[in-house]
Amino acid sequence: MKLRLLLFFLLLSSPAGAMTAAELLDAEKRFATGYIFGAVEYQTGVAFNDDFAARRQEIRQCLLSGQFTSDALYVTVTAFIRNHPGTRQNSAVRAIVQAVNEICPQGGK
Repeated sequence: MKLRLLLFFLLLSSPAGAMTAAELLDAEKRFATGYIFGAVEYQTGVAFNDDFAARRQEIRQCLLSGQFTSDALYVTVTAFIRNHPGTRQNSAVRAIVQAVNEICPQGGK
């Protein structure tokens, strides 16, 4: 857990924190897989007290119940970016969140 926090803070202070979705596609697979996993873990694992807290929990349950591996998330996210060219200039984290939001429909529908 401490290592994850350290890596997160290091990413915030590095150019990787500002990575675009296009750059994520071009990144080495192991790096991109870790970046995706870290973004998903942060977005769904950290408690936020906002209007989307329930949705974050729903996505977390979807991913856990579907037993998505980091490789499956990599394939899903990169396919989403390739299939939605408009997302390529977005931040990588935004594209990751959009992809995960698509594979985990709201209300489990």
